[in-house]
Amino acid sequence: MSAVTKKIRYLIYFGLVVVIFIICLMHKTTIRFIDENGASIITDQNVRLIKFPFVTHVNGYKQVSGIHYIQQDHQFVAKYKPEKNPLKQVKAAHFIGVTFQPTTVPITKGTQSDPFILSRQYDNGSRSGRDTLRILIGESYKKMKVLNANYPAVSVRDPSIMKQGNKYYIIYTRGLMSTTDFNHWEQINWSSVPGFDYSQDWAPEFVQGHDGKDYVIMSMQKKGNKHHQIMITSFNNGKIGKNWVEITGNLPINTIDPNLQYANGQYYLFCKNENTRKLVMGTSNNLTGPYKMERVQFDSSKYGSIEGPEAIIHNGIISLVFDTYDTQKNGTVSFHGLHYVERNVNGNRWSKMKKINSSIVTRHGQIILTRFVKLS
Repeated sequence: MSAVTKKIRYLIYFGLVVVIFIICLMHKTTIRFIDENGASIITDQNVRLIKFPFVTHVNGYKQVSGIHYIQQDHQFVAKYKPEKNPLKQVKAAHFIGVTFQPTTVPITKGTQSDPFILSRQYDNGSRSGRDTLRILIGESYKKMKVLNANYPAVSVRDPSIMKQGNKYYIIYTRGLMSTTDFNHWEQINWSSVPGFDYSQDWAPEFVQGHDGKDYVIMSMQKKGNKHHQIMITSFNNGKIGKNWVEITGNLPINTIDPNLQYANGQYYLFCKNENTRKLVMGTSNNLTGPYKMERVQFDSSKYGSIEGPEAIIHNGIISLVFDTYDTQKNGTVSFHGLHYVERNVNGNRWSKMKKINSSIVTRHGQIILTRFVKLS
């Protein structure tokens, strides 16, 4: 073989290596961005390998490890820690909220689809949406910022928050946990309610009664029944009471997503009629009712369905926050983030629906005014 032939062959080999290398650099792969607890801090990013050095910055976080490959999950991962003390930010906020974010699907033009898999496993995304808790803080509930914290690596949906002593409790669909600093989390065992279908325990929420006592309210379904009803029990020092009492009144036959507030000397109950997919509200002088319910009427035709009502009642105004979504013909469910309407406490006309400003697609959760509740 001549020297010229060898040189040509080496050039061909070198060219093939360069082409393969370029193809590899242009190949897209998924990167997970996790905190020190292993929870996702933003949605997974599908990027080309060549862009790896340019996608590692995450606002409010400091990177503590380079991008590395986890073989068992077949994913690249980068780890971060919060730049600021999350507890101090929570205490300084006028409003605090809790929501959740599916982190295995991207946000596209302010909308996010939902895997709709209620798996309790917080895996690599193959068996769950990896629904991650998000704490929201802000000077106004109309504009909420995601708190940079170390989140729990568990799947969370429909969360609610309350403080007792020095602990902040987060209750969510089929789960309960606590934290003192928003960096470390403790899971609390929560057994099923006898006679009820545990898989149908939806959207539990904390309630502060006029008597200074705390409660948990939740939509539940008796075994063998196809309809949800609203039940309530006590909550004290991380323990959920066993004596569940039904909320009474002219509630819809199939009612979910309860939110209960005490203001102006009476209780206000907000929930969703699951059959009509509309919101209803009512008032009562007693915690457990009876409640006189009526439909919450405003123009929500922009979206196919609304749910998860959450009320803020202050200075004679009811601010009602809720989740919005559409179901496509192929079965895909697209969520558009939390919206709100307002009205006078004694009025009957709601304002036009507006979207809460946030960097993520906020979902069914809770927003409360911290200055006037037990969170400061």
